Amino acid sequence: MASHITTRSGRTSLPRLIYGTAWKRERTTDLVYQALQAGFRAIDTAAQPRHYREDLVAEGVRRALHHGVVASRSDLYIQTKFTPPSGQDLEGPNAPPYDPAAPIAEQVRASIESSLCNFTFSPSSENGGEQQSYLDCLVLHSPLDRRNDTVAVWKVLQTYVPHRIRTLGISNVSLEQLQQLLSVADEVAAAAGVAADLLRPVVVQNRFHSRNNVPDPHNIALRRFCALPSQRIVYQSFWTLTANPHLVNGRSSLAVRTVANALQVSPEVALYGLVALGLGPGEEDSSRCPIVILDGTSSIEHMRADLAGMSKIADWAQSAAGRTQWAAAVAVLMESIGKRI
Repeated sequence: MASHITTRSGRTSLPRLIYGTAWKRERTTDLVYQALQAGFRAIDTAAQPRHYREDLVAEGVRRALHHGVVASRSDLYIQTKFTPPSGQDLEGPNAPPYDPAAPIAEQVRASIESSLCNFTFSPSSENGGEQQSYLDCLVLHSPLDRRNDTVAVWKVLQTYVPHRIRTLGISNVSLEQLQQLLSVADEVAAAAGVAADLLRPVVVQNRFHSRNNVPDPHNIALRRFCALPSQRIVYQSFWTLTANPHLVNGRSSLAVRTVANALQVSPEVALYGLVALGLGPGEEDSSRCPIVILDGTSSIEHMRADLAGMSKIADWAQSAAGRTQWAAAVAVLMESIGKRI
């Protein structure tokens, strides 16, 4: 199984694990640096000071580049978000990087410019001494209530794609909302005279859970839609462990125990592997959407173990010794979450 997933556009490539930086606060710089030391090469953040410190994420990356932990900016996948006022503290020390009273087009432009400023790194010999300031993906943190506002946001984004912002995404979204966003992206692209694929989201970042009788438990319907050849949208799973204790070590943990015991990895790593490599497409199966995991551990030991464990699971799942056992474990997980394909 490939260690990276190339997005539909081909403009970016995502590792199976993305380091999540929410709630890290003052520790953000050190933890991002440690994650990069451990081997993470993808970082998720947001221009939302309530939950993230995007500036300290950038400082952790800057330190890793300076010390040679990461050879160049191009070796990294950096993803941030525009968070609308509804998801922000509107005043105080965690106020957003824009005026919440301004029109939404001005809000999103100010947010993007703030993010690009944070993620501007020192010149290097590889790019002729030019500063490197771009984002691999800009995610709309949550759908907007009014279609006109979404159109306004996408018109701003269109002016940055693909040079300053390589790709676009959406988070905390239902299937119906995703389909509406695709319609907006196509409308904006047509008006601008650019290819629709430039502005269509290539990632969806959602909670992977079935709590509180959600309409689409574990996003089964949404993931099926993302798998369509016309879409091929990467599903970024978060809350993978927190929302699924029954899959990790509870009544529905048979699949996890099978993998964990066979490979001597932790149950947490086993679930990460089963979701990303099991529910995602196999070598000869394009009927499922690609899946990557947001991993927000604050332990350097767990960072290393998670990366090593995912690699170990990928090798075992394709081996003659492990292939049958792996397929059985994946089938059990699918049954546990009610997936039928």
